[in-house]
Amino acid sequence: MFNIATQSDRLTCTFPERMDTLACEKYQAQINQQVSQTGLPVTFDLAGVGYVASSFIRICLRAAQAVGRDHFDMINVAPEVKKVFKIAGLDHQLNIR
Repeated sequence: MFNIATQSDRLTCTFPERMDTLACEKYQAQINQQVSQTGLPVTFDLAGVGYVASSFIRICLRAAQAVGRDHFDMINVAPEVKKVFKIAGLDHQLNIR
């Protein structure tokens, strides 16, 4: 289930199991708007997410650029999703836990 909430001075986004291209198109505008309006550090909680498309990687990069890479975290990232970011060469550029 997709959700955006402000918790402890952070913007936290949770995502459905599959962040395929259609899901990314559906949520991208809302994510971009919330990230730019709040100006808070951002956490993407990927608990339960088992698939990400390249368009989700783009969403992550935009959010990290908007708030600064030091203020962007990805937590609860499954090994198969971490592998996608590693293959893309982004595992060291984004805070992935």
